[in-house]
Amino acid sequence: MNRVLVFLSIILLSITVKAQEYTNTFVPQPESVNFTFGDFNFNSETQIFIPSKYYADLKPIISSQLAKETGFNLLINKGKAKVKSNYILFQKVKDPSISPEGYQLEVSISKIIIRAKDYAGMFNGFQTLRQAIPIHIKGLNSIPGMEISDNPRFGWRGLMLDVSRHFQPKDFILKQIDVVSSYKINKFHLHLTDDQGWRIEIKKYPNLTKKGAWRADRGNIPWWERKAATANETKTIGGFYTQEDIKEIIEYARVRNVEIIPEIDVPGHSKALVASYPELFCSDIDTSNVNFEVATGGKAPNNTVCPASEFTYEFLEDVIEEIAALFPSKYLHIGGDECSKKDWKKSAMCAALMEENGLKDYEELQSYFIQRIHKIVEKQNKTMIGWDEVLSGNGVKGATIMAWRRGKQQPQLQAPRQGYPTIMTSYIYSYISQVQGPRFMEPEGPKVVLPLSKVYSHEPIPSELTKEEASLVLGNQTCLWAEFTPTKEHCEYMLYPRTLASAEVSWSQPEVKNWERFQKALEISHFKRLDRDNINYAKSMYSVYPAFAVNELRNEAIVYLDTETVGYDIYYTLDGTDPTSKSKKYTGNFTTTAKQLLKAGLFNKEGKLLGAITEIRLKIN
Repeated sequence: MNRVLVFLSIILLSITVKAQEYTNTFVPQPESVNFTFGDFNFNSETQIFIPSKYYADLKPIISSQLAKETGFNLLINKGKAKVKSNYILFQKVKDPSISPEGYQLEVSISKIIIRAKDYAGMFNGFQTLRQAIPIHIKGLNSIPGMEISDNPRFGWRGLMLDVSRHFQPKDFILKQIDVVSSYKINKFHLHLTDDQGWRIEIKKYPNLTKKGAWRADRGNIPWWERKAATANETKTIGGFYTQEDIKEIIEYARVRNVEIIPEIDVPGHSKALVASYPELFCSDIDTSNVNFEVATGGKAPNNTVCPASEFTYEFLEDVIEEIAALFPSKYLHIGGDECSKKDWKKSAMCAALMEENGLKDYEELQSYFIQRIHKIVEKQNKTMIGWDEVLSGNGVKGATIMAWRRGKQQPQLQAPRQGYPTIMTSYIYSYISQVQGPRFMEPEGPKVVLPLSKVYSHEPIPSELTKEEASLVLGNQTCLWAEFTPTKEHCEYMLYPRTLASAEVSWSQPEVKNWERFQKALEISHFKRLDRDNINYAKSMYSVYPAFAVNELRNEAIVYLDTETVGYDIYYTLDGTDPTSKSKKYTGNFTTTAKQLLKAGLFNKEGKLLGAITEIRLKIN
């Protein structure tokens, strides 16, 4: 009897150890994960069965991705399982406990079953299954027995990529769709137009891409210091997507459960637009000193279309009509942010329009413009999205709001309280154009640090909202603005791994989130997967942050070191040599002689340096 108890204890212990090993590998973290006894082993005879309804779409994805994960080209069949063991079954069910896009994953010794009520759930369940397959272990294709129940917290789990300020080619977009869909992000928002470029072909207005997609090269000059282009300069920087490109992107995304959301930014951020068609500018303003060239960098005066010209609305209706026909998404984003009113205030046309319509100020003039664009969008049977500035003036009922501002403005409260469906895009937690480590160690970017742990800590639903108001929060989205990402490599560096943190914020319930677990998941599995897929991700989570104060009276520096990563040790030197795990271990604030060169790094228990070495002179700048 004692032997039986001991044997059972060993089995239970082995299951517990296995559970601890694997729980930390799933991103985003599922609702519930229970590990069971026994493993499923892939081999060349493993078969896959997919419902006929989803076969055409799922088969090529499953085939290619499983070949990558296991090395096997497995037989994929339609319909119900026709063998008794060694198979994977995708099963369509009507289980009320499974939400849209949710799934159940059951792994046993003889079979794997993914249950879902829709295509999206099957796709998402398969992505979780992929994460359970060991990576970089040749010949090892066993998956521990498990039962997973999982449903998304939010229906909107988004990523915005600004392709206007720095154009990224179609193949790069497809690559990112592959990555983000594997983490259950389901909205890919393309910021297609801005002052620095128009990136989508509009057949009725070819000048939008003939001129608006190209700007003069100022690549060797800081973004905010660039001079405007002249009419005679050659314009070599840019690019655009043809409508065929867009169709390919949309279809590629569709079968990966990703919806492409287009954004055309008006009435501000429209320098490329008015450069292409100057008649969109207020015609009664003296334009002798107005530059009608695509902006080369951050400064872009005279970048608004005229709200008092009927041609503006006729033109934009044509553009919106083409875009609406091209994109199957029910959403169309029209921007509406950061609109300068300087030129409108010079226009007698605008003044007359305001008087005629009883508009008390220029915020209400913007509302007038936005409301008219909203009617154009509705005419195309689309739901208009706008940045939260569209709430100003008289608002625009029927729109969906992306709430990005914080502080003096409180759109995260105002929008849902006023009945607007709201997507949280807080610049404090979600603008990953901000650097992700100590500023002096990171590539050029805004002078704000947004580390991985802060993205992960985001709570999209403000505690101040009532339950009814909170129900209007559609979800969460991270945004990469592209002022400082001129290359594909830099773009990926800013995207990852912070997009993975945002994916878990968007999918997982707060009670299953845990920073230390997420950190370990990246280290155990996901960095390896990003390496395999040639993703240039950042390891800034391993950075050491220095802070110090210099006491000039005694020529002393008081030094404080910190890191966001849990479970490792900081070692440092003051003699100019690179630190190792045999150097001085940081245990708390210390005082040393001023003007010394501090070098510090984060090390694991095996003595391996995990990130870049922090290097700083302890002196008053």
